[in-house]
Amino acid sequence: DSVGVKAANVAALRKFKLPEGTVPNGYAIPFHYYNEFMKHNGFYQYAQDLIANPRFQKDADARERALTEFRALIRKGMVPAWMMDTLERMHKSWPADQSLRLRSSTNNEDLPGFSGAGLYDSFTHRPDEGHISKSVKQVFASMWNYRAFEERDFYRVDHMSVAMGILVHPNFKGERANGVAVSDDILYQTAASYYVNTQVGEDLVTNPDEASVPEELVLAWYEEDGDRVMRTSNRNAGNPMLSTVHRNELRKHLGQIHGRFARLYRRDMEDPQFAIEIEFKITKDNRLVIKQARPWVYPAATR
Repeated sequence: DSVGVKAANVAALRKFKLPEGTVPNGYAIPFHYYNEFMKHNGFYQYAQDLIANPRFQKDADARERALTEFRALIRKGMVPAWMMDTLERMHKSWPADQSLRLRSSTNNEDLPGFSGAGLYDSFTHRPDEGHISKSVKQVFASMWNYRAFEERDFYRVDHMSVAMGILVHPNFKGERANGVAVSDDILYQTAASYYVNTQVGEDLVTNPDEASVPEELVLAWYEEDGDRVMRTSNRNAGNPMLSTVHRNELRKHLGQIHGRFARLYRRDMEDPQFAIEIEFKITKDNRLVIKQARPWVYPAATR
């Protein structure tokens, strides 16, 4: 069964021989589950009828309301018995008190030329929430987020061809920092450098609190003497977000990840239009964890 690029890339990261614990272990729920769930509930026909409705096509407000109602229906949908059983077996493979993070992983994001970042939703399933299908359906429903629908429409993507997979791994609590790093200085254009953007605590760089100012850092490829802080965070009293140890770990891992993905994507390592973006976090116990990797999408004609 096929899985989303996010899940596939995390699986690839697990094979790159990074230090144990750097990439979380987990499961990928394949597209097949979304497809069977949608068919089981008649939701594909429902979606086709929505899209064919003239008012839905012409009135953005009506379209947004209709999609909100559709997502509510999906969250209440019936899950086939076989799917309930397999999801339960997956859930029971973790300790009973372990919260899990269910992250959207579609066939329409994290692709060369189109990242789709922020279009779909991820959810945390807490131990007291019952069957994990509740959170699975929440992720499935986010396929029909208004912004995601509009983005697909703009790029003329067939809504019926898009499928939702899910990456499942342990949830982290009390994170010290969240960040993104790119294996190229995509902002300041300094040579032989990586770009790093970090937010304090659990505030996501990809969807930050409006008042948060992240730390921006340019990491030299080889030596820390070339590192430069371009902007400090307004939520860390001007102190560095990343320790020297974490900077050096990022430096080493980014080089390795860039090289391995360049081979996987059949790109030259020196290609100026190829870079890898990772999402990382500093955990409560001060470990660097890499939770995602995807090709960086360069704007047209930037170089």
